[in-house]
Amino acid sequence: MDRQSGTVWRGDQTSRLPRSSGAVRGHPAPRLDQAERLESEIVTASDFARYQDDWDDLVRRALIPNVYMHPAVALAAERHGGRPVIVALAWRISGLRRVLVGAWLLGEFAERRGFFKVLDTALNRLVFAGTPVVDASLAPDVLDKLLDAIADQPNLPGTIVASDLNADERLLPCLRDVLARRRSRAMVVGRRRRAILTRQADGEISGHQEASAKQRQSFRRRSRRLAEAGIEPVALARGSEIAEAFRAFLEIEASGWKGRMEHSGWAIRLDPALEPFATEMIDGLVRAGCASIEGLRQGERWIAFSIWLRSGSRAFGWKMAYDEAFASFGPGRQLSEQVTATFLSDPALASFDSCNGSETSFHAAIWPERLELVDIVIDARRGGSVSGTLFMIVELAYRRGRSWLKAARDTVRASWRGLRPGK
Repeated sequence: MDRQSGTVWRGDQTSRLPRSSGAVRGHPAPRLDQAERLESEIVTASDFARYQDDWDDLVRRALIPNVYMHPAVALAAERHGGRPVIVALAWRISGLRRVLVGAWLLGEFAERRGFFKVLDTALNRLVFAGTPVVDASLAPDVLDKLLDAIADQPNLPGTIVASDLNADERLLPCLRDVLARRRSRAMVVGRRRRAILTRQADGEISGHQEASAKQRQSFRRRSRRLAEAGIEPVALARGSEIAEAFRAFLEIEASGWKGRMEHSGWAIRLDPALEPFATEMIDGLVRAGCASIEGLRQGERWIAFSIWLRSGSRAFGWKMAYDEAFASFGPGRQLSEQVTATFLSDPALASFDSCNGSETSFHAAIWPERLELVDIVIDARRGGSVSGTLFMIVELAYRRGRSWLKAARDTVRASWRGLRPGK
């Protein structure tokens, strides 16, 4: 864990931003006329799904688009998540007209660390970003209203675990200022980095180097070998083939290393609760035009998959799997380069978040830029609370202890391997 985890933001004292958040920038003044106001509410996922058009409009104005806040994700979590989910919404009201300006999807966890009730943006291990979607021109006031919506509900926990929050100058300074106004408390309890591609205003790709002659030669060689074996690239965004392809993806993932228990059994199919959630989520996102599958296929046999999601100008890598019988063809690397080419050819996409924190992943090998993320525990109640502060302390201690135990385990394993005969 990063040594700066544990940074506390308090409304009654000045506290520095996390290192990864960049310089503090001024936020645009709220563009509200005198006759306008902001209102917030808590709704169910089913209610949220009825605001699909409002959601699509909000995404076009969003400070940071986030596909994991999409109504399709909320519905899948409500039906298959095994716990209550709520959506905090903020509206801009002008007479009889209202415009959606904020949405934050959270799950309710009744016994976190034994006995704490909290709300968490990480609904399960298939949700990789918890940044709320807010109107860029109203971000501070919208965040304030979203927190009010949660704090004002006596039946909801007032403590929020905001997992995988974008740690850049667009969001964190704004959130810190809002918490200061509320005299609330928050604590950074975790940090991570993952590969990302970003497009600058001039269209250039940040940090992206042109492929070297050796890399281009390697790509052509793999493409030629795949073609000689009758393996062709396939791109699916809509249609009946999507459902069939997703079932094939689940089978291939479960048959590979992710399906083996020595790797913690990360395959979706090994968790009875995750498969229906994933199936409904992808189906809903495909129908909304927010999910695509790029794959490799030999005749009718699927060889490899890369499933990626989209929200406005942002793309998100979700899952990748390949048939290990074809590992010598380099299908994972081939698909990573195909997805990169898709991003480069679409000027409407400003960034592509790999959603993979491993530095040994295929995307990490070819995307040099890194996205900084934080996990923050936020006390939504104005002035803070004893229970919120206590949970922050317990959560930080738990995560640090787990990190220490993992490091100790890895050290023991490495030492044991070094002592084995023949080593």
